[in-house]
Amino acid sequence: MEFVIKEFISRLTEDDINNFALKEGITLENDELKTIYMYIKNYWQIFYKEDASYLLNELKEKLKPNTYTKIVELLNKYKKK
Repeated sequence: MEFVIKEFISRLTEDDINNFALKEGITLENDELKTIYMYIKNYWQIFYKEDASYLLNELKEKLKPNTYTKIVELLNKYKKK
């Protein structure tokens, strides 16, 4: 499964993230989009396998409260799958 995720992440674009966010009812500002993209590209394995609470704390400072809350909800939802 990890290989599939790695391949998906390698092809992921900012447009993909923005489109997914819109489907989930999130409107991202440009700086939020760039931040989320960077965190996904660089830290996906930590979000996937480890305790990412320190990364989430960093994101909490960089994102709008509503955006942050929704990201945490989505992360928890997809980690369960």
